[in-house]
Amino acid sequence: MKKSYIASAAALLLVSGSLMAQTIVTVNGAKIDSKDIDYQVKLLQSQNPQVQDSAMLRRNLTERQVTMTLVAQEAKRLKLEQSAEYKQALEQARAAAKQSGDDKKPGFPQQWSAFETALQNQAYIAHVLRGNPVTENDVKKAYGDFSKFYRGSHEVQLGEILTRNAADAQKAIADLKAKKDFKAVAKQYTADPRGKQTGGLNAAYVNLKDLEQGAPAVYAAVKNLNKGGYTTTPLEDGNGLYGVFYINDKRAAKVPDYETAKNGIAQELQAARVDGAIESLYRKAKIQNAR
Repeated sequence: MKKSYIASAAALLLVSGSLMAQTIVTVNGAKIDSKDIDYQVKLLQSQNPQVQDSAMLRRNLTERQVTMTLVAQEAKRLKLEQSAEYKQALEQARAAAKQSGDDKKPGFPQQWSAFETALQNQAYIAHVLRGNPVTENDVKKAYGDFSKFYRGSHEVQLGEILTRNAADAQKAIADLKAKKDFKAVAKQYTADPRGKQTGGLNAAYVNLKDLEQGAPAVYAAVKNLNKGGYTTTPLEDGNGLYGVFYINDKRAAKVPDYETAKNGIAQELQAARVDGAIESLYRKAKIQNAR
């Protein structure tokens, strides 16, 4: 939501295998401890053994926990847990835990606390959307803006070769000029591990309008290229990487009709309302990293 509120100082405590719980950050006085993040890491790994414990993973989990804590606090302030719907969901979950015996297992208090926080977050989201619902007129207006924006646009399937120096990027360009296959050239020169496996090609298409907004330098370099074209000057990203971009395919974008698009647009509008409400909570919150 507002990741910038979690300053880099917190990263000093985001290490795996902590010998004792340490407070990482406080949210309006409420502590988030390293044991909370340890639990989430173990939970993720139990669901997917390929998940690697890392400082980045822990940082992302901490940021997520800050948001969930902040939202849960607001739900309590609004007394949302007093609603019949909330009480029913809580009682059903408690009864299910007793019936299965989960309430007697080690770690259940932490699991239950996490469940309550998640339920409070759901209650707050429902509260926001009840107070500021997305109407059919909202969806129709958004669809009109959407269809106008993308009408007549094109989308491309990009290939990219990312190198750690300009010399390798120039070698890749020379090989492309020599009519060598892009995927072979990408596998030879790219520093991106995934690119070495895929031959540098992205499976998904990106609309040039989206590229213009999200990566204007890349857009400027590829906007006039046709299928099979590539950039002849390496594009530096400012972080020591040099990119060579290739148009594997280019086609006219198809704008879906209203009936096809309306549900997705409604969900995006709802998400924007919830994001806005949470941004407001962040602006008023006192969030402090552990010293």
